[in-house]
Amino acid sequence: MKQPLSLLVAAVAATACAPAVPAGEFRIVGKIENVPDGAVVRLYEPQGQMLRGIGVDTLAGGRFSFRDTVAFPKVVQISVTVGDYRGGTLDVWVAPGKRIEVRGEDKQAWLWEAASDIAEQADEDMYRALVEPQICELNWFQDMLNTQQDFARYMELFGQVSEKTVRRMQTAPVTRVWLNKLAECARLLQFGIGTAHKAEMLALYDRMTEEQRQSPMGRRIDAYLNPAPAVGVGDRLVDGDLYDADGNLHRLAEFIGKYILLDFWSAGCGPCVQAIPELQEIARKYAGRVAVVSISQDPKPVWKEFIAEKQLVGNQWNELVDGDTGLGMRYGVKEIPHFVLIAPDGRIRDVWQGYGKGSLLEKMEQNIK
Repeated sequence: MKQPLSLLVAAVAATACAPAVPAGEFRIVGKIENVPDGAVVRLYEPQGQMLRGIGVDTLAGGRFSFRDTVAFPKVVQISVTVGDYRGGTLDVWVAPGKRIEVRGEDKQAWLWEAASDIAEQADEDMYRALVEPQICELNWFQDMLNTQQDFARYMELFGQVSEKTVRRMQTAPVTRVWLNKLAECARLLQFGIGTAHKAEMLALYDRMTEEQRQSPMGRRIDAYLNPAPAVGVGDRLVDGDLYDADGNLHRLAEFIGKYILLDFWSAGCGPCVQAIPELQEIARKYAGRVAVVSISQDPKPVWKEFIAEKQLVGNQWNELVDGDTGLGMRYGVKEIPHFVLIAPDGRIRDVWQGYGKGSLLEKMEQNIK
């Protein structure tokens, strides 16, 4: 990997010769070697549990470009599809009036280099260089976890990324990228990754200002580092404030006396979307006996747009909290779709993850006699 200083010098030189980018917009221009023309390059913005597509371009002469509006610095992600191949993504910071140069030597997008004079990009590159060997191996493992040994190595690599990142953060300044990295490492704790240096993460949290702690990112970090205990089969349900698309407040207690089927989902999750017709069938088949409550983990605009587009009915609710915290953490949600069946007495009857055609109806038949 090139040194950040040389990248910055190259970016400044390129920017000086390039047309000015209008205020309120960003432009990304890329030149990729050894990837055939026709490969599809996509630009995404992370939103909750999903990636929102911003743009699509096709390589021509090894080049691609994107432009869009932007009000403040933020991170976006770039991926490339070559035939059946689609690897990891490259994190790129964009900002108003900024031009970003992307260079790469093969189809492994996560190894491409983004050069600009945006401060957050230099920060991002520093952390990426720190764990590049581990990230390369993790991406090699993608869709290839065939044995327990593979999975063990995969988890070990995530642990190494977490440890190296946390150690570097101890002496690095607290920046937006620093906060993002602490949130990423703290989130991995719920999967058993990085628990050996949780105390170091708590010490990093202590470095944050009160304003940073009260921000949406700060509250998310706190929830990951200090989670309330998760509930399981036999436990009493956990309730909380939930909102429908019109902004009305609801609570699960409204349905005590019936079975309650909780569906934790996201519009960016294929199996979640595939489960929708069967959830609607359950609501009809068990009307009066089962209340189906779909709890979206998407940001409000994404969630409202999706339920309007698909004309979803029933109990379409959202906690409107940042990240995958809140009730999702209390019910032990690590993968979606995640289902929880609560009995009429308010105690959890069953918990399961994933979806296959007919699986939800089968679960209902097993649990409701």
